[in-house]
Amino acid sequence: EVGAEVVPVGKEETALSLRAKHALVAARLLKILLEEGEGALPKLDASNWNFEAEAPKQIDLKWDEDTTDRFIRGSLFPPHDPAVVEVPGKGETYFIESMEQFNDFRMKVLEEAGTLRGDHPRSYAADTHWYSNVGGSIVKMGDSDIHMPLKTSDKKHKAIIPGAALGARKKLRMNEPLIGPNAERYCSAALASGWIGVEGPYVKQFEKHLAQICGCSAACAVQSGTAALYGAMKALGVSEPCHHVLVPAFTCAACADAIVHAGGRPIPIDCDLESYGVSLEAVQTSLEADKNVVGIVIAPCYGVPARDFAAIQGLCKERGLWLCEDACESYGASCNVRGFKVPVGSVATLSVVSVRSEKMIGVGEGGAILGNDATLVARAKWWCSRAPCRGVGLWRVYEHDAVGQNFRMPEMLAAVGCAAAEMLPVMIERKRAIHSWYEQGIAARPGLKGVRLQQAAPGDDSVWWINAALLPEGLSGEEVGMQLMKTYPDIEIRPGFFPLDMMAIFQSSWSKPCPNAQLLYQRLVCLPSSNQLQKEDVDRVCSALLESIEAVSA
Repeated sequence: EVGAEVVPVGKEETALSLRAKHALVAARLLKILLEEGEGALPKLDASNWNFEAEAPKQIDLKWDEDTTDRFIRGSLFPPHDPAVVEVPGKGETYFIESMEQFNDFRMKVLEEAGTLRGDHPRSYAADTHWYSNVGGSIVKMGDSDIHMPLKTSDKKHKAIIPGAALGARKKLRMNEPLIGPNAERYCSAALASGWIGVEGPYVKQFEKHLAQICGCSAACAVQSGTAALYGAMKALGVSEPCHHVLVPAFTCAACADAIVHAGGRPIPIDCDLESYGVSLEAVQTSLEADKNVVGIVIAPCYGVPARDFAAIQGLCKERGLWLCEDACESYGASCNVRGFKVPVGSVATLSVVSVRSEKMIGVGEGGAILGNDATLVARAKWWCSRAPCRGVGLWRVYEHDAVGQNFRMPEMLAAVGCAAAEMLPVMIERKRAIHSWYEQGIAARPGLKGVRLQQAAPGDDSVWWINAALLPEGLSGEEVGMQLMKTYPDIEIRPGFFPLDMMAIFQSSWSKPCPNAQLLYQRLVCLPSSNQLQKEDVDRVCSALLESIEAVSA
């Protein structure tokens, strides 16, 4: 022994946290040794210490609670296996990571002789990635008991992702991120810097990436596409119920949610049946009937620019209305605006994007507000930064001018975003290839003759984020889709958007029925469009769609 120092063991200490404390003490002792010599090192008399010859290999059910708790914490050293306990007489063993788990084990496994969910073989894990293939929700599909321990025999499924194949055919996903080779390097650099909060260098770089992609001069990265919509609405002045905003009936409800959160009233309007974007006719009709409209949100659907975007943008300019482009699904695409091809998101008053895991750039969850008016983007950022007082000095940092939200994006997500943004050209190329395979696969099957894919307007370049199949008249998207999922559990599909005009929360005396949006919901089936799909995968989906249509029609 050259030198030693006592390391105090806290009441909640684990093997991992204790190792970290040991490392700090070791570094301190090494510094003393190098700078002052061995004689300056502290010494300890360990002659009276009692060391057990061998540590127990698993939990003994006869131990008292304190001993069990210490053993569990002493075994907690990720990524290594945690403590193990055995069911007497059965030979089954379970991993135990906390006293909460141990108590559940005693109550539900020992006392009730129960068994864990998942004892029966399954082909696929429960799919909570989107609102579940069985019509539930993420809330309903959540774990009923978060402390239930895992059998050691199920170790390979410990970190299973929603919907993953469990030894079965691979899952043909609706969408998956293409993160890129630099993600691990960027995340490691962010961790090493010690800065994982907001406004870091990766956040700034990610904002530059998104601004370049969308053809904008300013960007503010936030925590979700919904947060971006909220910031945009507040920056555009939406704050009172008399502020009516026209929104697509056929889109994600987040578009209308953000208007309500900002204080305004969303008015759903109908779409065209080619691009599924809001139609010029619906906009004109609503503007004539409602004098309280202050602006329009247009949402290019499934990666396809809205057919009437240029005309609607011109109408807004003529009438002095703002236009917000909800480009969450379609950035990377370009559209024809009066003879010029421009990036989606570049010519609206403000635009928003989502970088949720399944979008064209996926970071897990995130979004951004973009525009060519830096002052307007800065105002949106202010609302998403809890609306602090301006110009009052640093000491009044906790004073606020308004009630905003804390929506800024943290550094780690931006680091992933930078790596994913670098891969966007590859993502777009793959998406366009997949769409062409669907065109070929549907055309090659006479039984799919009446199935129609979404259509882009001439001069527009789509990114085909999702491939949506409109079924022939008389067929129900729900019936065909449910049949397909039942027969082909490896194929992940999705319904079309539920029309906003049919949701009670968005109905008012100003909202009118939107028959095109309702038709799309009734007859649309969204097909797997992951960048990982190969041609043979698309062929399997097309064959499955045909078989399902025939089964429902029989």
